[in-house]
Amino acid sequence: MRAVVIGSGAGSLASALRLRALGHEVDVLEACPDPGGRARTLSFHGHSFDAGPTVITAPWLFDELFELFGERRPDHVEFLPCDPWYRLLFADDSQMDLVASVERQEEEIARLSPCDASRYRAYLEHSKELYRVGYEQLGDADFSSITAMLKMVPSLFKLGGFSTLWRHTSRYFSDRRVRQAFSLPPLLVGGNPLTTTAIYGLIHAMERKGGIWFAKGGTSALIAQLVALAERHGVQFHFDHKVASLSTDGAGRVASVEAAHHGEQVVFPCDMAVWGGDPRALYATLGRERLSLTERIRDRTTTSSMGLFVLYFKTKRSYPDVAHHTIVLSQRWEGLLRDIFKGKSLPTDPSLYLHRPAATDPSMRADDGELYYVLAPVPHLGNFDRWNFDRPRFTKTVVEILSERVLPGLSTELHFAESIDPRYFRDTLSSPLGAGFSIAPLLSQSAWFRFHNRMDKIPNLYLCGAGVHPGGGLPGVVTSAKVIERMVTQDFSSLQANQPSIQEILSRTAA
Repeated sequence: MRAVVIGSGAGSLASALRLRALGHEVDVLEACPDPGGRARTLSFHGHSFDAGPTVITAPWLFDELFELFGERRPDHVEFLPCDPWYRLLFADDSQMDLVASVERQEEEIARLSPCDASRYRAYLEHSKELYRVGYEQLGDADFSSITAMLKMVPSLFKLGGFSTLWRHTSRYFSDRRVRQAFSLPPLLVGGNPLTTTAIYGLIHAMERKGGIWFAKGGTSALIAQLVALAERHGVQFHFDHKVASLSTDGAGRVASVEAAHHGEQVVFPCDMAVWGGDPRALYATLGRERLSLTERIRDRTTTSSMGLFVLYFKTKRSYPDVAHHTIVLSQRWEGLLRDIFKGKSLPTDPSLYLHRPAATDPSMRADDGELYYVLAPVPHLGNFDRWNFDRPRFTKTVVEILSERVLPGLSTELHFAESIDPRYFRDTLSSPLGAGFSIAPLLSQSAWFRFHNRMDKIPNLYLCGAGVHPGGGLPGVVTSAKVIERMVTQDFSSLQANQPSIQEILSRTAA
């Protein structure tokens, strides 16, 4: 059978690989001239930058993709451990590192609040339980039916999963800075810690289990190796192919995908299709008549994640004491989060996420300076859309904060600085409202309430990526491919039984 995967982000690549491992012929259509989606590579002034994700958590998810084809991920791309994981700089000039060692983590907390350090292991154990239920049991579950979600309500209720993560941290920590440190994970997947469910406390347990890693050469190196893996095993890639429509047959099943390529229409017949972009963009492509009532309601009522402003820059000198990942926190917390998620203007005091890859990977150093990117959460375009006028001012604000708190003298040490804002996510990545992580990870937008991994009225059209279950971030989008693999195996069980898997094909070739 032939499958068409639309998009080449991490979720789409994982879906293409899993479908190919099942023995299907796979074509990948990508609107951009290069792969990666949010994880693609941007080039400025002869230098390459990771456009999006900078850390690898749950590394086993990528190991699995290579193992599907009898290969080893370390033979193709090396994961380097980050130490510290993150460095948090608070507004009162105190700081705390998030680190791999439990003992070191307690020491870091104790420097701010000794009594909170004594509660850390209890918090970690609770996070492990949230991980066991929220990810190990539900991460790749099929939530096409609300019944599957209702079965898990008692367990999540018992674990306090319906509280917010900010309120959840207060059960263990009294120091506001420590609470901030352990409430940050939702921001890394597009959520507001003040409103995101405590289930997302599982992220800390996932990090504790798998560590925080950096792909040598950047996340773009991982994307390149996933593409190479797919090509070695027969997946066909078609870049500069922007999907224009999906045709369905008399039974309401996808029969072909039509894409525009350099002004010409190209038709790709298929037995199934996987959409890796934002679900709302798919809904617009399909038209309301092919959506169920539930899908129409979900499309109208969904809340988007925040937008992102990212500044890519090169310095004239190095800053060797700066950690790989530094989070610069504003004096404000609740007020700033409200401004980011509901405000109608850019914050004057943004919190920042600074990425210095050379701290972990010396090969990322430039000969005459260093490469960085700094990310600031900002309102999406539905709340603020005056970037033509305000981008220079906001850029200046970001540089001044970095200069004052992390990179002394940065204003005069810049070799160049280029940026993207929510318009890039809207115009290049087709993300409605320029949302950085598709839809927000609210309780009312989780599990069955989130966009489904299979269309209701088009049974052979599947969805992966940040907008569907289980959610945003690299672990979430790569796990969504496992949901699709399970669905396809069940939906095509009668045909699958007579179709050789890639493992069978490989063993026959070896013989």
